[in-house]
Amino acid sequence: MFKPIIKIIKSNFSMFKYIAVGVLNTLISLLTIWFCMLVLKIAYDVSNIIGYIIGFINSFIWNKIWVFRKKGSKNLPKELILFLSVFIVCYLIQFIGLKIMVEQFHWNEYLSQLLAMILYTIPGYLLNRFITFSDKKERNIL
Repeated sequence: MFKPIIKIIKSNFSMFKYIAVGVLNTLISLLTIWFCMLVLKIAYDVSNIIGYIIGFINSFIWNKIWVFRKKGSKNLPKELILFLSVFIVCYLIQFIGLKIMVEQFHWNEYLSQLLAMILYTIPGYLLNRFITFSDKKERNIL
């Protein structure tokens, strides 16, 4: 009865670890963003950039070592360039979504920061899983 569920969890374990890192990263990024906005009185869009830079560093370390288990420095420059490229693409998607929510829909800046993070997460996982930290045969899937 539980075998199919266990099989799904095992086959998608990297996704569950990515989600765990994502939750941690979301907390770090969001707290940084909100701290910049509330305490330092920095504009919401500049605060967003600061929070995502801190999140980028945290995310790269955890994803490389724990989620996708790519230890060692042999491929570090290539992985860092790919991770940065994925980050830029996903960040731009997120940032455009944030600007639309705040500037066009006039949604709350704090809530919009949280909602915009969703726009980053899904393409971020897929691109990092199948491009940045993939094996050669996994790249052929795309």
